[in-house]
Amino acid sequence: MKAGSGDQGSPPCFLRFPRPVRVVSGAEAELKCVVLGEPPPTVVWEKGGQPLAASDRLSFPADGAEHGLLLSPALPLTGPRSQWVLRGTEVVLTCQVGGVPEPTLYWEKDGMALDEVWDRSHFALEPGAAGGPGTSLALRILAARLPDSGVFVCHARNAHGHAQAGALLQVQQPPESPPEDPDGTPTPVVEPQKCAPKTFWVNEGKHAKFRCYVMGKPEPEIEWHWEGRPLLPDRRRLMYRDRDGGFVLKVLYCQAKDRGLYVCAARNSAGQTLSAVQLHVKEPRLRFTRPLQDVMGRENGIAVLECKVPNSRIPTAWFREDQRLLPCRKYEQIEEGVVRRLIIHRLKADDDGVYLCEMRGRVRSVANVTVKGPILKRLPRKLDVLEGENAVLLVETQEAGVKGRWSRDGEALPSTCQSSSGHMHALVLPGVTREDAGEVTFSLGNSHTTTLLRVKCVKHSPPGPPMMAELFKGHKNTVLLTWKPPEPLPETSFIYRLERQEVGSEDWIQCFSIEKAGAVEVPGDCVPSEGDYRFRICTVSEHGRSPHVVFQGSAHLVPTARLVAGLEDVQVYDGEDAIFSLKLSTIIQGTWFLNGEELKGNEPEGQVELGALRYRKEQKGLQHRLILQAVKHQDSGALVGFSCPGVQDSAALTIQESPVHILSPEDKMSLTFTTLEKVVLTCELSRVDFPATWYKDGQKVEESKTLVVKMDGRKHCLILPEARVQDSGEFECRTEGVSAFFSVTVQEPPVHIVDPQEHVFVHAITSECVMLTCVVDREDALVRWYKDGQEVEENDYIVLEDEGPHHRLVLPAAHPPDGGEFQCVAGEERAYFTVTITDVSSWIVYPSGKVYVAAVRLERVVLTCELCRPWAEVRWTKDGEEVVESPALLLQKEDTVRRLVLPAVQLEDSGEYLCEIDDESASFTVTVTESYQSQDSSNNNPELCILLKKPKTRRLWSRFPPWRRTAGAE
Repeated sequence: MKAGSGDQGSPPCFLRFPRPVRVVSGAEAELKCVVLGEPPPTVVWEKGGQPLAASDRLSFPADGAEHGLLLSPALPLTGPRSQWVLRGTEVVLTCQVGGVPEPTLYWEKDGMALDEVWDRSHFALEPGAAGGPGTSLALRILAARLPDSGVFVCHARNAHGHAQAGALLQVQQPPESPPEDPDGTPTPVVEPQKCAPKTFWVNEGKHAKFRCYVMGKPEPEIEWHWEGRPLLPDRRRLMYRDRDGGFVLKVLYCQAKDRGLYVCAARNSAGQTLSAVQLHVKEPRLRFTRPLQDVMGRENGIAVLECKVPNSRIPTAWFREDQRLLPCRKYEQIEEGVVRRLIIHRLKADDDGVYLCEMRGRVRSVANVTVKGPILKRLPRKLDVLEGENAVLLVETQEAGVKGRWSRDGEALPSTCQSSSGHMHALVLPGVTREDAGEVTFSLGNSHTTTLLRVKCVKHSPPGPPMMAELFKGHKNTVLLTWKPPEPLPETSFIYRLERQEVGSEDWIQCFSIEKAGAVEVPGDCVPSEGDYRFRICTVSEHGRSPHVVFQGSAHLVPTARLVAGLEDVQVYDGEDAIFSLKLSTIIQGTWFLNGEELKGNEPEGQVELGALRYRKEQKGLQHRLILQAVKHQDSGALVGFSCPGVQDSAALTIQESPVHILSPEDKMSLTFTTLEKVVLTCELSRVDFPATWYKDGQKVEESKTLVVKMDGRKHCLILPEARVQDSGEFECRTEGVSAFFSVTVQEPPVHIVDPQEHVFVHAITSECVMLTCVVDREDALVRWYKDGQEVEENDYIVLEDEGPHHRLVLPAAHPPDGGEFQCVAGEERAYFTVTITDVSSWIVYPSGKVYVAAVRLERVVLTCELCRPWAEVRWTKDGEEVVESPALLLQKEDTVRRLVLPAVQLEDSGEYLCEIDDESASFTVTVTESYQSQDSSNNNPELCILLKKPKTRRLWSRFPPWRRTAGAE
């Protein structure tokens, strides 16, 4: 891009540069920039260094300082449309593309060329008419077979790029004619007894997966059968083909009714073959007394799942397929005795699926929830696709011919990848990239279904290795390395990594990285120590590294050293070791001297002369040490020296005699430990390697696995690896008239209450289950429960449970006398609970008596009944018959209030209304007249007006169901 201006004023200045734009093939693209200057500059757009001129497809819109480049498509990319056909039908898929120069078109099925999938007799390619707009290529499948189902992608390429569009073809088996006797048993399609079935066992609630791998030409047609009858896919029976070409049948959350013989039948024009497996479902010993039943609901409505467990104290959890459902406004979870109930509010299309109630031991009860609405078949909750593969999403709607909306992360998707036919709607994304990932949604009015599309990246190949690597020994203490770049060159940027290895070692150490190929000189200062070194090199890019190339031969390199920490004079006692040490700047070998004489030999230990002083030489990295062992008084005044290239240093030895004494501890030590803790008692003497003896309670200790005695120079240690309570006592380290004393106490660690940390107040009503939970920090800790100061013992009314660190007191069916002050005592700590049980003798709180309601025709009448529990269900009747909700009679539920609403009463609505629950009922007498009439003051049965204001009632129960009223941590 270039800009020019006049000779006066301000020069051109870019205020905003063009930004990269990514569009779908065949869509419109626009680039924009903002350029300032006085006078206004002339803007020229270029591509590949060549100026662009306006044409039918190129225009240059300008608005003040803003300049744009608008690229319009010459011809839409008219891609193929998804189709759903019956077996044997002729199928035609058409693709039409525009481009200059004219693009080349070709078709693929499921990522493979058509010649690799079919014989030439099965399909035909028909080019478009010459001279027509763009280029077209039609694929004609002469007689569709079941294996022809898949994703078909039309590719278009020319010198400037590549475009593609895809469609889904689903070939279905024609429906079979119904049997003459509709009540008769259908005739089996496959004879199971002719197969040699294998046996497969699966626990109830687990998945069963069968895989059938079939080869043949033409490609075989696959059918799955169960007990001799064709098997169709549904929520719990998935049928698909994996990436290895195998045909898979997956039965989700197996139940007892799923047991039986499963057969994979494959056939083509050459013959037929069968593979069978017998599925056995192992039922658990602990079972639901009443399992879940399939339910159906409508969008924006509710669905209620209910089951019964063997014991009211058995905990349960709810799942939607593999996702655990936590209690919330959406998923209301109720426990009433042995009944477990899940209420799903505000149903959506994505709530359709498999739901599970699970007890301990992963014992499950399974049911299907069907959500009726505009969308019949929803999207999967997530879809994983490899980068470069095709992504296909299918939706089925209740009405045919409706138009839905596909979007990704809220943005509409192009129409070229969408297709609809009757009730079916497909979204086909061929050759997906990481940019295609996101939340894909199909919307139809206020109804929608969503899936998470995840694109897994394909591993790229690492770059190739460098070529022609050679080593040359250059000047003294240097080496020259040369090489050439790999062939072919990597597509992305790369560097070379050089590594070294000392001969005799197995470790390779990185030297440095180089951006360009050529030659590099490695001096001796680049190595840490003197030695013979080898070198190797590799190519590194963002996709990995190449194999290493080793330079032939080796080079001897010597680093230059300097003194970092020199020798110091050493003063020791008679009989101790004298240690001289120094530190150099680099790893290099040196020579030690004693009184001017070189300590020769390559061995690390030696003797100056027969019967004289012994020594030991050590070198660890940059550190050099000379140890003169057990020096005597006559060695005092010896001079020690060290020499290496560039470094010379020396120091003197002084020897003194002194009696042994204890350096630490200075006084008796009192130590306290907990069981299993490591105990280390240390006594430091003034003499090196001087003997000492350990005693416990006056008795000499004996070494064992539970008691270890060590001596290291001046330090004498007694170690108890895992202390026990019986290890408590008085320990003594004794040597030549002096002793060090240790008083050791080993005790059990204290118990701490983790939860609750504060006083817990629990409110419940009669017959509810109350659970108090106390969590400690040890699993084996002893915990006691108290009620009103008296220790609690387990009986028919109180249950005590211990599960690891969790301790519970359970009142299965609490009554008012069961309330009081409870304490959980663990060691020296206590947790406090206050339990209040309120006696509720009646379900119905309001009204307490019979209610009379007088109304005029077409008035609104509201009958209100308030309950003591928000989750209770009532039954409304009129004159003894249960009422049915309709536009003229509404039933409402809000917290504990239940209402029957007559929006516009009629004369026939007069009568006796009852709100019933269990054995209780609230009575309402409704009288409807044409108009208000004056009442005789002497009337003994006056009618009451409609109660418009709810009376204030003090609630004595908890708003939350029992699972919300457990105290402490669980």
